[in-house]
Amino acid sequence: MKILKSLVLLFFLTVSQNLFSQCWKEIAAGSGHTLAIKTDGTLWGWGRNHLGQVGDGTTIDRNVPTQIGTDTDWLAIDAESYNSMGLKTDGSIWCWGNNLGGQVGNGDFGNGVIASIPTRIGTENDWVKISTGGSRTYAIKSNGTLWGCGYNEYGHLGIGNTNPHYTFVQIGTDTDWMEISAASNQALAIKTNHTLWGWGLNKSGSLAIGIPDTAPVITIPTQTGDNTADWSKVNIGGCCSSKMIKTDGSIWAMGSGFFGNLGIGSLDDINTPTQIGIETNWNNVTTANHSCAVKNNGQLWMWGNNSVGELGNGTYDNSNLPVQVSNNISWKKVIAGYGYTIGVTSDNSLYAWGWNNYGQLGDGTFEDKNIPTLIGNSCTLNTQIFGILNSIKAYPNPTHSATYLSYSLNQNADVKIIITNSLGQIVYQKTKTSTLGENQETIDLSLLSSGVYFISLQTSGQKSTVKVVKN
Repeated sequence: MKILKSLVLLFFLTVSQNLFSQCWKEIAAGSGHTLAIKTDGTLWGWGRNHLGQVGDGTTIDRNVPTQIGTDTDWLAIDAESYNSMGLKTDGSIWCWGNNLGGQVGNGDFGNGVIASIPTRIGTENDWVKISTGGSRTYAIKSNGTLWGCGYNEYGHLGIGNTNPHYTFVQIGTDTDWMEISAASNQALAIKTNHTLWGWGLNKSGSLAIGIPDTAPVITIPTQTGDNTADWSKVNIGGCCSSKMIKTDGSIWAMGSGFFGNLGIGSLDDINTPTQIGIETNWNNVTTANHSCAVKNNGQLWMWGNNSVGELGNGTYDNSNLPVQVSNNISWKKVIAGYGYTIGVTSDNSLYAWGWNNYGQLGDGTFEDKNIPTLIGNSCTLNTQIFGILNSIKAYPNPTHSATYLSYSLNQNADVKIIITNSLGQIVYQKTKTSTLGENQETIDLSLLSSGVYFISLQTSGQKSTVKVVKN
């Protein structure tokens, strides 16, 4: 009996070590399911899975992180409602989950049609940004073109009509799209000149275009955001809430004020971009019926609905102003799901809190939590972080023209970017002030001849290099 107990203990120790032997770098949250990428590039999912949205080939709910396939080249993920989307380092995009409206993009559609494993969309390897709005899916290519598929009853696809598309269709002809965020009723996108554009429904003023709710369907991208050219990041979620960050680091909101989700001290809807507070040090923001925002110094602030503890402040009281959460933890990225929250800290540990009826928190239970709860082990002891620079990737790779350099820092720092050819000659260099967490830089290789190049990032006392092939 003693030997049996020892074997059982060894088994659980081995499972625990395998499950959390790598730490986390990317996260996404839907209406009850969670996705995450580990630092080794593997993909994991858990939570509600009735339409295959977890991606493990079943429709069984999971209350602990479950590895999806064996690939180690996942770069980015997104989740909304019952759908999931992923981008790999080779520039390919993948979708899975509900396919009622053709949002998976593989040509299938209809009641009961699902994709329970990641399904590659097309054969192109030049995708750089992704976003799923649940019933529709969007992606941006390295040439700056914008594409979408799925339901289109309110002009969601931005193609000038309301016809659905079950494979990707280009949205307009512009080649300067930079950011895209989608929700159930609308989409917002930013161009490289930092202008803000929207289409779909202006429900509760979430697009700030026309008169809320009574405005006609907006079927093509239409400039919004007070027509200024200073927008940097955008995220929309829930029924109709939009959050944006400007190039000066200020944070803005528009749309539904229900639950206090605008963060401006009011429950009224707002049909124009309105600044939240006066600070100009915000790094990222996400929203559902509650909102999460991380400052450059790693502080986490949250507001909105808190009926199941999703604000993580130990109460169940809604807040119409930002409140700081877990001020003893330095956060890198925090995602607002439907009734719950998931976050990654600066040391790549994973935390979750809020609603947990499908196991979406990943802690092995189905119990709600109203404070940030560590999922698995802390990464402090099993992940070594040397200096300031945590990771560096370039995609697509190989590339015909531009490559996107993605890198993560564990503090604000000046970063020198140097490109050398195969002879060691410097062909490009610049110094950029970067912030804690994920950063991105577009590297234009179009004027360089075909061949192998080395892109190096240098911080104080540290250097990391990635090889890029220019076709």
